Amino acid sequence: MKKVLSIVLAALMLLSLAVPAFAEDGTYNVRFQAPSGSLIANHDGKDLGPAYRFIESQDGYPVFEEDENGIYYLATDGRYYTRDQLVESTIAPDAKTYSPVFFETNTDVPISAGSNLSFVVETNEAYNPASVRVYINGVLATKNDVGEYVVYADRDFTVRVDENALERSHFNVVLTSGTGYSIKTVQGENYHVAYYGDSFRFRIKLASGYSDADMKVTLVRGKNPLSEFLGDDVDLLAKVDGSSETLVSDGVDSDGCRTYTIPNITSDCKISVSGVRENKKADILTYFKRIIKMILDVFHIDTSFLGLSDVINLSYYTVNIDDSGLAGTDFDYVLVTGTEDAFKMNQFNVMGGASVTIELVTYNPDLCNRLKVTWEPGNPNGTYGNVWTASLNRANNKVYYSTTFMIDNIKENTNVRLTIQ
Repeated sequence: MKKVLSIVLAALMLLSLAVPAFAEDGTYNVRFQAPSGSLIANHDGKDLGPAYRFIESQDGYPVFEEDENGIYYLATDGRYYTRDQLVESTIAPDAKTYSPVFFETNTDVPISAGSNLSFVVETNEAYNPASVRVYINGVLATKNDVGEYVVYADRDFTVRVDENALERSHFNVVLTSGTGYSIKTVQGENYHVAYYGDSFRFRIKLASGYSDADMKVTLVRGKNPLSEFLGDDVDLLAKVDGSSETLVSDGVDSDGCRTYTIPNITSDCKISVSGVRENKKADILTYFKRIIKMILDVFHIDTSFLGLSDVINLSYYTVNIDDSGLAGTDFDYVLVTGTEDAFKMNQFNVMGGASVTIELVTYNPDLCNRLKVTWEPGNPNGTYGNVWTASLNRANNKVYYSTTFMIDNIKENTNVRLTIQ
């Protein structure tokens, strides 16, 4: 009997060593390390709040609670949106407001043993949420299928974000050329990505026979929610709602171009130019040059030997986009050209000398290095080494990757091919 009892006691001791001991109340603790404040200088004096925060989530969406100081409203689809996001809905004057449920930092958050705790990470506007790197007990964590991090309570946990990996948010700056002038960056591009808080410089060059006496340069920051419905009238809306700014020139550079600076970029920006008029004093030779150039351009005859580079090209050329090489992939593209908003089309016309930018987007990072973009004439072998930027699609909480290719100074019909190698 003593021998049997000894065996039973030994077995119980081994069992106690093999099974982890639960906390007395059957819970474990998760500690979220305190996020820092904004990691870069705040240029406009606005309080951006912490660089990142931890939010309780369910099925990939933040959990909300009623809060009289909150800025979110419960919509008919069961989701929570800000007033700006609900432009198509009527918000009752007595509508309740809500705030996300934030996990307090540097305090223990209890979690029942054997259960899950789910959370997402929100960054302030200065930082790109796609650059967030979360470590749980020192191990780099991955998101689940709905884009949230999950902790399974079988021990105590510490959660932190790698602040050294945080990248500033990036925004598009679109420059639009028109009749009588061209507008580009100081590097010669007509499309650019700027980072949060940066300044951005560009210049405007007039065509021969045009005057800038009445020229006005307008900056519109951000994208109005109604822009996709208003088309070209969106610039008028910007003037009405006060979202447009008039820029003053920094001066004239060595090439005779007026230069401008956009300070403190914190959203997408679009530059428009108006008031560029034909110079009434333009001599007859200028008009004669234009007529000659227009006729020669129709027959695609090189006019460089005539010294007509400063004469505006009034001819139109066709740009064909062959995207059959993207079939079966999640690559998509849009085009930026002239004063038009971004669009997708396989064939379109542009005025001679104009530039076209193709922006390509994918959710699969493995495809980025396999993308090949070629155009003839001008680039029959493709462009490599493009910079890919990662962004977070807040609608589906997934990271997408984008890059741009620019075809500059189009002087003849151009064929563009998009393929995956």
